[in-house]
Amino acid sequence: MNFTSFIGQAQTAIDGKGRTSFPREFRRQLSASEGNEFVVTRGPDRTLRLFVLPEFEKFMADLDSWSDRRQADLVRRGLCPTVVEMDGQNRILLPKILLEFAGLKDEVLYVQARGKALELWNPERYNEKFGLQTNEAIEAFDAAFYGGGLTEGDNGR
Repeated sequence: MNFTSFIGQAQTAIDGKGRTSFPREFRRQLSASEGNEFVVTRGPDRTLRLFVLPEFEKFMADLDSWSDRRQADLVRRGLCPTVVEMDGQNRILLPKILLEFAGLKDEVLYVQARGKALELWNPERYNEKFGLQTNEAIEAFDAAFYGGGLTEGDNGR
């Protein structure tokens, strides 16, 4: 399969050394040319971003094209990018400074992001922000889904 973006979510444990398994469902979506090296950075909402190398290069080129140089420089300085490599047991080692930034301790939730990148979330914070646990949250999701011009079903609208 040749995907241009990741699809899905997965939750894995983080060991005492900061290693976490790179989920099988995402490994299957990697092409041979994308290899087993990634760039991990700080992301918005106290998350981490995990990019395949070509996607990180696209991200940096996009950042370089911003007209607001001051804002672009602020983002660049805050990223704290680190190259990480999947080991023989399909684990990646997340740097301590990034684990602390994202509040990751025992578990990490991998969530698809734009392109061939993943957001790494503290599962509790992700659920607080995006969990569809109340009728109001479900109604807001439905309104956004159908209000965005998607055509699958009309749910009476």
